[in-house]
This record gives sequence, structure tokens and C-alpha cells, in this order.
Amino acid sequence: MSKSEIIIDVRSREEFVREHIKGAFNIPHYDLIFHEEFLKDKDVKLACNTMHRSRIGQQRLEDMGIESQVLTLEEQNSYETDGRPIICALNFISLRPGEEGDFMSQAMQLCRATESMDGFLGSKVLRVDGMSAIGSFLPGDLTDMKIEPLKYILVTFWESKEAHEVSHALPEFKEIFDKLGRHLATMPIEEFYEILK
Repeated sequence: MSKSEIIIDVRSREEFVREHIKGAFNIPHYDLIFHEEFLKDKDVKLACNTMHRSRIGQQRLEDMGIESQVLTLEEQNSYETDGRPIICALNFISLRPGEEGDFMSQAMQLCRATESMDGFLGSKVLRVDGMSAIGSFLPGDLTDMKIEPLKYILVTFWESKEAHEVSHALPEFKEIFDKLGRHLATMPIEEFYEILK
């Protein structure tokens, strides 16, 4: 029995959303280890925009005993592509002392309310958990330094800035969002980012 062919795009999820080979699966090269059972009986072809991450993925698969082929850029260009626009909105937030529990509860409600909105493509909630001294050109070890006030970054992905702006006007979103302010130590800053990689 011949193996079924499968194309794995080993780039980040956001790059994949923007454009990919039609019918390809997205498994970033650093996550291939979680898909060993799925991939082991397949004719695996790897794709990315420079072939660099495909080669990394190929080595990782080889370490698992899975053969794969890196698609050249010319081969990738011969396939039909699919995709959609994607932008990122980031909220930088500092909390008042003692407000983390209530803030997190309302932030999770906000995430749930957003999930079904038109144009929404995902979210992440990040909490500052120390500093990299070496990455900040500072002396010493700051990896476990307590950060005060506590800082969060709320990350949302959207098809467009317009879809994001419409979401803020919806009653079910606005009701929850407007309650977040009472937990904050600083005014929130929300910026749009174009995803490059």
C-alpha cells in the first residue's frame, strides 16, 4: 500500500494563515514532535518560505525515524495557494495590586465573548514573568525578578483592523471590556501590528 502524500507547512500559524499551499497542514517545526504518530506512515513533504525551517523540520523528523522531502521554492510555487489577511492587536496592561484574580476572570470572559466574532482569528494572554538581563543589556540575573505593577499583554488576531474596531462596539464585548479599567494601574495602550514572521 502506498503512503498518502501530505504537505506540512512548518512556519508559524500566523504566516500560514496569511498564505499557504492549498490543502497543506500547519505544524511549526518545533511542534513536529507532537505529531509523530500522525506523520510516521505518510509521504511527508515540508514547505516554508525560505526552505530553512523545512530543513530544520526534516532533521527533526529524521531524528524520529520519519523520512520527508523538502519542497524547493520552485516546487512550492507550482501549487495553488490559499490564505487570508491577518493583523495583530496588542494591549499593554499594568494592574493595580491585588486585582489579578478579578482581572483574569474578566479577561477570560472577554476572550470567550470574542471567539465567535466575525473576523476574529485567535488570542493569547501573556503575563510578565521576569526579565532577561542579558537580552536587556543589564548586569546580573533578573529571570525571577518580581515585576510590579504586574504587567499583561493581551494579543488578538483579526482579519482586518475594521473587524477589530467593530468588535469593540458590540454590546456583549463592550459590557465586559468597560469593566476591565477598574483593575488597571495605567491606561491601556492598544496597537496594531502587521505580522511579518
